Amino acid sequence: MQDLPQKFIEEVENFITRLTPDKHLLYIIQPCSIGDFLYTGGLAHAVQAKKKKSATVLVVKERMKNLGITYPNFAGIIFLPKDTINSVMNYCKLTANYEGDNWIYGHFHVPYGKIGGGYMWDSNLHLIGRYKKDVFNIPLDTPFMKPIVPQISEENIAALNEKYVLDKDKTIIIMPYVHSTKQLDIKFWEILAQILNEKNYIVYTNVDGFSEKPIKGTKPITSTFPELSYIADKVKCFIGSRNGIFDFLALTNAKTININPYPDWMYEIGVLFPNANNRTFYNAMDYMSPILKSLPQDEVNIEIRLHHRHIRDEDVCYSYEDILNGILAEVNKN
Repeated sequence: MQDLPQKFIEEVENFITRLTPDKHLLYIIQPCSIGDFLYTGGLAHAVQAKKKKSATVLVVKERMKNLGITYPNFAGIIFLPKDTINSVMNYCKLTANYEGDNWIYGHFHVPYGKIGGGYMWDSNLHLIGRYKKDVFNIPLDTPFMKPIVPQISEENIAALNEKYVLDKDKTIIIMPYVHSTKQLDIKFWEILAQILNEKNYIVYTNVDGFSEKPIKGTKPITSTFPELSYIADKVKCFIGSRNGIFDFLALTNAKTININPYPDWMYEIGVLFPNANNRTFYNAMDYMSPILKSLPQDEVNIEIRLHHRHIRDEDVCYSYEDILNGILAEVNKN
């Protein structure tokens, strides 16, 4: 068993050498999701300058292939299978080797040798600030660069309008699926869709085109980021569990309503992107559950309210009904 880790380490080191052949380029290996793709891309210019390289190559999972965006300083994007990316991720965590002359691991570090250990980061900073300080070690005032989003063709626009009803007053896109945090009960989304349908809204579910299914009472919608950039201000709003697509929408004119798990303020859209047209609600149910279970089960009524220095009290929701009412009130605003 002692030989297995060493063999694994040698195999991954050889792979990284083959993956990063051009010494004039910076290769950033980003093992995570859409939001992380955008944070890395937005900061890569500063990492590239720090490493004194002429351009950047981003290395990501294959499922990013259809995003359709790039950055001015990118020489290319390499797409790798999930298992291959995970091998590099585990190598970095096992060895604490997160950087070479022309490559850098593009995510947070963990305590040495602990694959499942917690991240080492400054908890006083929001997520992009943590990327600057704890992933890339660049100044906190480093500007965040927007991606290059190709303009879609007239033919593509016509196809989108033929396939979907894009109405600024009536169309709502819900995004219930999330991979990095616990999903809300599907029944919640079904109830929301039913209420929106009763109010004569046209409701779509954003799906990945593979395993995700539209919520009952809605139709599926799938798009690349260039298409989504066009759709963004052609619909009333986007409603969903916090995921990486909201990071992209924050860079457009979209109206967004999303749900964060309490107390994860560090990736609230309004904190990361203050100019975004966004409202965030915090789901405190899972956070409250162990607290409530520890209280005496008698006839005494106990009401607990949470306060957090980075979260407004009115954004904290203690039930699905609270979240639902908050969303509907936000939808009715415009």
